[in-house]
Amino acid sequence: MANFNTHLNTAVIITGLSSATLLSAGHIDLNSALWLWFLGSIGGLLPDIDSDNSTSLDTIFNLFALSAVLIVMHYITTELIIPISFVELVVVPLLVYGFIKYIIRPIFEWITVHRGSCHSLLFILLCALLTTQVTWQLNDQTTIYSATFAWLTGGFILLGGLIHLLLDEIYSVDLSNVEIKRSFGTALKIANFDNKLITLASVIAIAGLIYVAPPTMQTITLLSDWSRFKLIS
Repeated sequence: MANFNTHLNTAVIITGLSSATLLSAGHIDLNSALWLWFLGSIGGLLPDIDSDNSTSLDTIFNLFALSAVLIVMHYITTELIIPISFVELVVVPLLVYGFIKYIIRPIFEWITVHRGSCHSLLFILLCALLTTQVTWQLNDQTTIYSATFAWLTGGFILLGGLIHLLLDEIYSVDLSNVEIKRSFGTALKIANFDNKLITLASVIAIAGLIYVAPPTMQTITLLSDWSRFKLIS
């Protein structure tokens, strides 16, 4: 299978070109393009999150912990009416980070197996829909652009994940010796049907996320119009 650098570099290049294409067409602004590029790059590492000793796992959980800290701090500083002391502003982020790193991560490592449920199309779709929903809930839903941006964030997670799975399948074919390695077919699979409970839970979660997903009509309309796209000036 492809290594960490191959996964990351390929995802960075392809999702970077994709976000630049949307930017050139006037579908998104520069800040949105950079954010989508970042999410697509992370999506390119997601399927290896089930490997207990991988750089992908370390990178994703560190970013996840950082994101959780930022979300909690945003809520504390903008939503809570009660005054917050300096000590609380220091202790709370440390508690959140420690909870993610020393409780959530070990549990995740315990229940997952490398190239298991996380290395599947079902998992990537679940992550994409979850990203869409989180973005939709955190943004101002009264704006016209919020639903479109939410779908784009999920779309770039999906794109990055698909790149990862395709790369692993490509690396399963030895072109030099014209043979297919034993790992062929273990990367780009619909789901891990050996673990029926997790597969069923994922399907139920996906169905629920689709039910509460933001509207799609505006996104479809926007992405159907490429009249402003310029390949060269």
